Amino acid sequence: MRKRRPPRRPRRRPWLVGSVAIGGSLAAVAVVLVYTAAVTNPRQAATAADPVLGGGPGCEPTRTEQLVRGNGIGSSANGPETILAFQHAYYVARSGTRARALTTQDAAVPTAEVIDAGIASIPAGTQHCVLITPLADGRFDVVISEMRPDAPVRTYRQFVTVTARDGAIAITKIAPPS
Repeated sequence: MRKRRPPRRPRRRPWLVGSVAIGGSLAAVAVVLVYTAAVTNPRQAATAADPVLGGGPGCEPTRTEQLVRGNGIGSSANGPETILAFQHAYYVARSGTRARALTTQDAAVPTAEVIDAGIASIPAGTQHCVLITPLADGRFDVVISEMRPDAPVRTYRQFVTVTARDGAIAITKIAPPS
């Protein structure tokens, strides 16, 4: 008696390997096409800038829980925006009176006249960028980059304390880091 061989199954392995190879190649091509499209046609940033935050080349606007960066007009809605408003009054409006209006009357901040004298020492056209980080004790660590025309960038660091006052936030103290 002859031993009977089991029936032969058709070979699917070459077809399966070929299908996987083609699928992998198509996936690789798709990845390359998506990447190329992203590089050649980057997403547009918001066209309407946030005037409170401001920003621009060298001062990209950022707002997170741990960092605010900008050079906008600010507001008195919260600590970082009040700090932005103070710096905007200093560098853009060039007004010690407007800057001092963002502080409490008894704030540990120079008078409007002293602030005006500081402003007068800075050439018109000076750009600025403010980086604000909250500290655990409620103060803010503020780094101001000052870009004067035809001069290297200057950086100043200060700790700013704020308080709630009549439904707004006001600065109570500006001090060097300690």
